[in-house]
Amino acid sequence: MALLIELYVRNFVLIDELRLTFGKGLHVFTGETGAGKSLLFDATRAVLGARVSSQIVQVGADHALIEAVFAVGRNSACVELLEQWGIDYDDVLVVSRTVYTNGRSQCRINGRAATVQMLRQVGQALVEMQDQHESVALVTPVYQRRLLDLYGRHGELLDATASAYLAWQSLVRELAQTQVTERERAQQIDMCRFQIEEIERVGVVAGEDDELREERQRLLAAQKLRGHVDVLANSLDDPRSGAIAQLTIAEQEAAELAERVQEFGQIHELIVAAKIQVEEAAFTVSRYAGRLDVDPIRLTQIEDRLAELRGLTRKYGATAAEIAEYLQRMKMKLAELESHEQRLATLEEQVTVMETQYIEAARRLHDARVETAKRLQVRVNEALHRLQMTDAQCEIAVHWQDSARSEDGMDDIEFLFRANLGQPLLPLQKVASGGELSRTLLAVKVVVADIEQVETLVFDEIDTGVSGDAAQRVAELLRELGSDKQVLCVTHSPQLAAAGHVHFEIHKEVVANATSTRVRQLEERERALEIGRLLGAGVSDETAVRHARALLESFRRGTTIAK
Repeated sequence: MALLIELYVRNFVLIDELRLTFGKGLHVFTGETGAGKSLLFDATRAVLGARVSSQIVQVGADHALIEAVFAVGRNSACVELLEQWGIDYDDVLVVSRTVYTNGRSQCRINGRAATVQMLRQVGQALVEMQDQHESVALVTPVYQRRLLDLYGRHGELLDATASAYLAWQSLVRELAQTQVTERERAQQIDMCRFQIEEIERVGVVAGEDDELREERQRLLAAQKLRGHVDVLANSLDDPRSGAIAQLTIAEQEAAELAERVQEFGQIHELIVAAKIQVEEAAFTVSRYAGRLDVDPIRLTQIEDRLAELRGLTRKYGATAAEIAEYLQRMKMKLAELESHEQRLATLEEQVTVMETQYIEAARRLHDARVETAKRLQVRVNEALHRLQMTDAQCEIAVHWQDSARSEDGMDDIEFLFRANLGQPLLPLQKVASGGELSRTLLAVKVVVADIEQVETLVFDEIDTGVSGDAAQRVAELLRELGSDKQVLCVTHSPQLAAAGHVHFEIHKEVVANATSTRVRQLEERERALEIGRLLGAGVSDETAVRHARALLESFRRGTTIAK
């Protein structure tokens, strides 16, 4: 079984340092008012993920440390969490939390860094903590429904109901989004058609803009190159001023001079050779110019097309590809709008089907709750009678509410109560006193104890407002609960203190003007003295001590811890 086996606390409010070990059974904690009895449970809540402030750090220290060691046992919920987080474990789980004065908190599970939320989840799987506030929670519809479903083991029915509800609501939301007015639909159809026509008129092709820009770049480069080629060709082949024309003149003049002066014959030959080279160069330039693709008409067409595309990019996308994608979306939207009536009819039919399925699932859950309520109220009434509330009666009403639809079903669940015969059954919160609420909560906890996987139950002054025979019955019931589980309980009741299998005494000590809370496990003789104090007498009052011993003996003869 999963048990809290050790609790270590250091620098926590008034606690300097303490280490307590626990086993199976009822563990009671007593002490004078103001001794700090609830500090232990506050520390336990802190290590199990409760919200704390830096003020819990003891004055003079820079941090507080709380560490809890659990025997995990067969607690599948805890094991599942550890496996989900990838945390190694055997039979022992160590959970720790360090709180610093700057408000920072450091959490660990089996030495691995963890979050406060992870501590809280582990705590919920291992420990059930009740205090005076939970007695108040008992009157809330949410808590009452949870108890009923827990006792009835309605997990699968709850899951089926929640799934059907979520599926139904998803369709309801989709239907609401689809149900636009006819005017809105007509406007959207007109807009879609206009945009589709505008894009299709231009005839956008994905990637077209990139190809056009590349072609324009090539044409502009060719155009610039053609300009240089033309200048070169003119300089070579211009009939009046080109190099060939000038060399022709030079050749003629050199030929005449060569006839008169022998030396000019060689010059004439050189000029003829140069003219031949220049003519070859001019021919090559002309041939290259003929290969250049310079089409000013095509360049104008490209510029016009890019301007046309830019007119669309301002509306429908930054690129031709985005415009083409937008066009497809508009066509799909137009198809949906034009098939609006058919889509509406389909959705309405689906909503009706899912609503029917949800109601059927909620009805199955309702029937199970009605049956469970009958069994649970019988068991709770039996427990109430054992708690000296012989005339009390609890009735669990489960009313089908067609308007109350949620993931949790369609039921209005209410715990009705009367403390005395002849009184009407009324909602628990309207008729139960503080003591009656505490005993009713205890009765419910005892009844559902076998259902809950949690083996460790913590009660912080569950006996508030209870005295006399009622306190005796509470003590007997908690001891019986401790025979199968681990129960930790802070109490002011001598009967409950005597019922404990293990007794811890909490007291304050003042050393060097500093107050500290101490905890120690009491031996049998010390228990009698402490219970005598709870009975209202001093330690020297032998009558109270004898009464305390008698109480202890009465419980020793009764329920014992199951081995």
